[in-house]
Amino acid sequence: MIKKEIIVSGLKISYSISQGFNASRAVVFLSGWKSPVDLFCSVMGNTPNLLAINLPGWGGSEAPKETWGLVEYAKLVKAVLQRLEVVSPILIGHSVGGAVAVEYLSSGEKAQKIILLGGAIIRERLGRSQLMFIGAKVFRLLFPFINKKMRKRLAGKSLSPDYMEAGEMEEIYKRLISEDRQEAYLRLNLPIILIWGEDDKATPYYQAEKLKVLNDKAILEIIPQAGHYAFLDKPDEFRKIFFKYL
Repeated sequence: MIKKEIIVSGLKISYSISQGFNASRAVVFLSGWKSPVDLFCSVMGNTPNLLAINLPGWGGSEAPKETWGLVEYAKLVKAVLQRLEVVSPILIGHSVGGAVAVEYLSSGEKAQKIILLGGAIIRERLGRSQLMFIGAKVFRLLFPFINKKMRKRLAGKSLSPDYMEAGEMEEIYKRLISEDRQEAYLRLNLPIILIWGEDDKATPYYQAEKLKVLNDKAILEIIPQAGHYAFLDKPDEFRKIFFKYL
């Protein structure tokens, strides 16, 4: 993979791209929250025509200056793909990257198929992420003068590590975990592949089962003894499943 940078919408965006990349056969990967695309690329070998985009704020891509949500991230993806002349790719999204991919398609953009890897599509009001968010707000109200490092130590496992480590992107994180995309997912009219770790804690397996029921075009593949990063936990099993649908 070749690492490159591009300026889009006033932001420096980093990405990795296969040597000899053919835009008409693009396989586009969108990474999860603060997860560099190097993690995914490290297990994909010499996958042809792979374009792995670090979304703004992680993996070397510049953070947005405003509080972005899924709509803004999807528009950024659209702009990057237009610059690289990518049309109707195979679209892959891990975690929040999956939600961005769904939002991208819901705006009318085209893809051959979508592959969701622990996609953060379901944001239930009393889901784990929301409980973490509420807990964090309560903790800050109770202890307004304690710095973030001390709050993290006192809160222990009660607060989300992603929230505590969000830094300058704290408001973006809070917005992203509040944006449910089940309705947009329900309207997708293309092949859908769900690849899930059985022991996923961030986007639990029951969410994958619900997504399969919501859209009858979805195919669900489970990887036993794997978590939210199933492609890292069980790379051989993941590749076997992934390339079956590529």
